[in-house]
Amino acid sequence: MLGVILPALSQRWGLRDDQAGFLMFLQFFASGLGALVTGMNRVRSMAIGYGLLVATLCALVVGEGQFAYVAFFFYGLGLGIAITSTNLFFSDHWGNLRATKLVWLSFAWSAGAAAGPVCILPLLHRGDFGSVFLMMLILFLAMFAWVILIERQGPAAGLVQRPQRLNRSVQTFFSILLVLAMSFVGVEAVLSGWLTTYSHRAGIRDLAGAALATSIFWLGEMLSRLAFSTRLLTKVGGRKVMMWGSTGVTLSTILLIAFPHPWVIFLVAGVAGAFVGPLYPLSLSYLLELSPRGWFFAMGGIGAAIFPWITGSVSAHYHSLRCGLVVPVVAGLGMIVLIVLTFRRLQPV
Repeated sequence: MLGVILPALSQRWGLRDDQAGFLMFLQFFASGLGALVTGMNRVRSMAIGYGLLVATLCALVVGEGQFAYVAFFFYGLGLGIAITSTNLFFSDHWGNLRATKLVWLSFAWSAGAAAGPVCILPLLHRGDFGSVFLMMLILFLAMFAWVILIERQGPAAGLVQRPQRLNRSVQTFFSILLVLAMSFVGVEAVLSGWLTTYSHRAGIRDLAGAALATSIFWLGEMLSRLAFSTRLLTKVGGRKVMMWGSTGVTLSTILLIAFPHPWVIFLVAGVAGAFVGPLYPLSLSYLLELSPRGWFFAMGGIGAAIFPWITGSVSAHYHSLRCGLVVPVVAGLGMIVLIVLTFRRLQPV
């Protein structure tokens, strides 16, 4: 949501790229904190997360820019708790099938992310932020009601723990996976967070049209996650999916920098989304085999907080968002190196 409305918010609130990047930093940093505070009772955590989202959207509806930084911090906190507890809820229920099921769940996230910008385009065209926030408030209120009225009757699957002892080799693999997960989410957050702004500056003057690039990016993610939520993931193999995905999203970002033209951006946005789509849920499936707790979801939040912030800072320093997009390229190259070294010397459990 923030990435889509960021150009309009920046104009309305007079934000520079570094300030807009800091707004994203607050949201995603808080999302990482949300992963840390998520408890073993998944249902209760989901209720807390959606409750925070309802409260922060109320603040944005009433005060809009007056509470921007505080509101987006707690928005990110609620989002982090809700997403983490939902992922862990799925992992607890599906056990050995968690890899494909988590990719399927991520497909559901992507479907919402792709449809969201399209739904708010008319409101964004008029600059009607109050209605955007109100629409989201109603949706989160419905989710909160569902959790406390329906899901509370089910078992708190998160209370069942799976303690495991990790040898040194597996600990090393676990640590590298954490870095990869942080990088996967960081690159995804940069592209989804800055694509609308980048498209707008590339010549798409209509902000609603510029937001279409972000929607296409999420559409690409949605389709790739749908594809890999089937037996295709098992046939291709996790190592190849990670390598192809990291290489593809890195090359796609290079193309965005080299050819900043509207139609090229639309095309490459979808391709980049397709490549990055299965990376994070796949890394989560490996991590969840080793730990039932959700603290490592915070690494994704850290990546999503730091990478867009650095991108905005570089952009503000060089007065060019194209320079800022070098950040995900460097991250992508690092991801490729880590994957090659990790899977050559170590085997995932």
